[in-house]
This record gives sequence, C-alpha cells and structure tokens, in this order.
Amino acid sequence: MTRVDKQPAFVLHRRAFRDTSLTIELFSQQYGRVAAVARAARAPKSPFFGLGEPFRALEVGWIRRGEMATLVSIDPLERSFRLVGRALWCGLYANELLIRLLPRDDPEPELFQAYARVLSMLSDERHQAHALRQFELALLTGLGVAPDLSRCADAGAPVEPGLYYSIDPVIGPRPVAGPQSGFPGRVLLALADGTRLSQQDARKARVLMRQLIDCQLDGRALKTPALFRESGA
Repeated sequence: MTRVDKQPAFVLHRRAFRDTSLTIELFSQQYGRVAAVARAARAPKSPFFGLGEPFRALEVGWIRRGEMATLVSIDPLERSFRLVGRALWCGLYANELLIRLLPRDDPEPELFQAYARVLSMLSDERHQAHALRQFELALLTGLGVAPDLSRCADAGAPVEPGLYYSIDPVIGPRPVAGPQSGFPGRVLLALADGTRLSQQDARKARVLMRQLIDCQLDGRALKTPALFRESGA
C-alpha cells in the first residue's frame, strides 16, 4: 500500500459510483493522471461534498493498493477556475485531451503547470485560441511526440516565415509550393515560440494542431468538439 499526502491536483472528470460515492480522474502535479474513489462524496454531510467538480484546484491525499486510489483528504486551494459559456467548452476539451492521450501514473509537472495556465486564460475570450494552441503543443511535447516546428524535417534548415510547409506529424515541416498544400512558415514559428497570431493565422494554427492531435488519437473521435457545435455555443 502507498500513501500520498498534500498533493496539488485538478479534477478532470467525475462520475457517480454506487449510492453516494464518486470515481474521479485527477491530474496531479507529481503523479500525473490518477483514478480515485471519493467515498460518500455525494452525501451532503461528507467533507468531500461539492469538491469533485472539474477545474477545481485541490490538495488531495490518497491511499492505493492497486490501480484505483482511495481519497482520504480533499482540501480546496485558492486557485480554482469557474468556466462558463465558451470557456467551459474549451476547458472540457483540454480535459478530454488529457484523459484520452496522457497515460495514467505518468508524472508531467511541466504539463501540470501548462494546464493550470490554460485554465487561468480561458475566461477571457480574446486569449482562448492562443491558450489552447499552447496547451496542445505542451501536451504533445510532454508525450514526446511534438515535431520541431522551427526546422525542416529533411535537411534541418530553419523554417522561413514567408514560405509554406506541409507537416508530417512524426518528423515535422517540409517545404511545399504554396498555400494550397501547406501552412505559412510564420504560423509554425509563432506556435514554436508562443507568439500570438492574427485571427486569420489563428485559424490555420487550429487546423495544424488538430492534424497533430488526430494523429495521436489514431482514429478515435473527440466528443467535446461535436458537443460544442451541437450546443450552438
């Protein structure tokens, strides 16, 4: 049996379990994604009541004998994020990416900080697209599958802002003749160094990053984008 105390974590997803309990997917700072049971968390008199909501920053403790941990303490931290409207859908998308792509028990402290950063930016609609693109790239980098967007795949030559490139999800950019078959080099460079993009280039960056994400999903469809479109939000 192992015991962990006072671990910073966020709730990614929860679902009802038995009469009053919850199963919770946590994203923790030092232990990565952890599946846990919060016993009696739906009982009004439980000290865990109301603390299993997504995007809530917590300090948690658990004991573990197998794959599933049992929570023994949950304390809210000041850094919590209330997301509504479009920001909520963006947050759910980030959560779904972590659940679908990040293996359990894979410590990713830098990705944990990137996740906290994206949540802090989503409430301002002006920053949502930039925040999501940077989080997507941080996730792929943490998984070890992000191509170098600043250099060409074949010769290693620097990407030029005025040229166009196709993106091989495994080895990176390759020069192409024009915009019909590729992305502007300036978009690749902006993604690589975290520079904000114009609205037009932001749309291209979204398409590019979805290509890279879809490669890792290996044919599995994400639920959040479809639900977002159906909601009319």
